[in-house]
Amino acid sequence: METLKTFTTILTTLVVPSLCFCQTQVEVQEVKELKRTGSLSTCGYRATDRETPFLQKLPASEKTTGSFMDKQEYRIQGKVKQYVSWFGVVRGSSPAKGDERNRDLLIQQKYFDGMTDCHIMLVSNAGAGDFVGKLMSNSEAVPVLSLVRIYGTVVEEENGIPQISADYVRVWPWFTFTFTDLGPGDHSNPEWAKYCKVCGTGRIYKPYPTEEYYIGVLGDPKDFLPKPDPVH
Repeated sequence: METLKTFTTILTTLVVPSLCFCQTQVEVQEVKELKRTGSLSTCGYRATDRETPFLQKLPASEKTTGSFMDKQEYRIQGKVKQYVSWFGVVRGSSPAKGDERNRDLLIQQKYFDGMTDCHIMLVSNAGAGDFVGKLMSNSEAVPVLSLVRIYGTVVEEENGIPQISADYVRVWPWFTFTFTDLGPGDHSNPEWAKYCKVCGTGRIYKPYPTEEYYIGVLGDPKDFLPKPDPVH
């Protein structure tokens, strides 16, 4: 729990000041201690009050974004000018090109079939590829390797990577989400696969994830932070 408390303190320090001035709304899930019970249950997705207006804007075709029951695999490509909402893991965060007042997030999309564990957010470990979330904010509040759900319009697609102008971002820090093995075929960027040390060794799903679990599935956050400029 000491790691959880430290992570929460750092996150709160980063997030609270930034939320007041964001043009892109950013909402962070509270980190709470997970208490084990004798049973697990499944629930439909629950939007927050701030999130609900954005969820209601989604067309029916974008309410769920990838299920093993789909007749056709869900794709994130070919959706320029469409309003979408995608889950994904933040793999990179940097000032926007040409405008450092804003921020670009490189995100590994994760399939979501509309259902989650009642006690913790659940998405598929598989996905449809990378996309970029373009935040109208210079906030650095969204940690690398956190799970996010981004709502916005796909403004362009560069080399098969959609670019979303983000209206709203919901953030799940470590200890508030986990992964399921279920999902369509994985079309994720192969670059990220090398960080998953537990892939191929057994089930990915863990209802009560630990710090070691996230490192084993996603990698170490320090490997995804910007490299310091060399000293001359």
